[in-house]
Amino acid sequence: MIWPTMEQRGPFVEAQSITQFERALGHRLPESYRRFLFEINGGRPGDPSCTPPGREPINLFYSLDDPEEARQLLPAPQYGGPLPSRDLIAIGFEDGGCKILLCVAGDRKGEVWYLDGGDSRRPDDANPRVEWFKRRDMEKVADDFGEFVSQLGRLRSLPSGS
Repeated sequence: MIWPTMEQRGPFVEAQSITQFERALGHRLPESYRRFLFEINGGRPGDPSCTPPGREPINLFYSLDDPEEARQLLPAPQYGGPLPSRDLIAIGFEDGGCKILLCVAGDRKGEVWYLDGGDSRRPDDANPRVEWFKRRDMEKVADDFGEFVSQLGRLRSLPSGS
């Protein structure tokens, strides 16, 4: 798998840490995201072109076992208030403040969504209501995490042993 170039990576994690997180979450993570945690474990992208089309650059992907609390991937929605569904976890955020969410259960498992966080400057018709949430501040950006990563600008493959 090809991952974004990371300026800072999350701490190395064993598969056991991922399994413990899944137990606390109550769901097995989608395989592409599991692999990302095992190989990269979040962090701060090192290239401003790490940006999905039409979005702001990604500021941070949350990490398991990160010593800095603000960068920790948590099973509970503790990032600026509750999330629209228990099937979602926050996996990161972009420079504009939008949360990057991953659906971990149900029919939409694996999908990646953005939660705008209430940009009141957008007109009511700027973003159609999302059927799943009946909200204007949600936008589906990919069917799975691997597809989401493939949309990011300049990607590189990590050398073996990294």
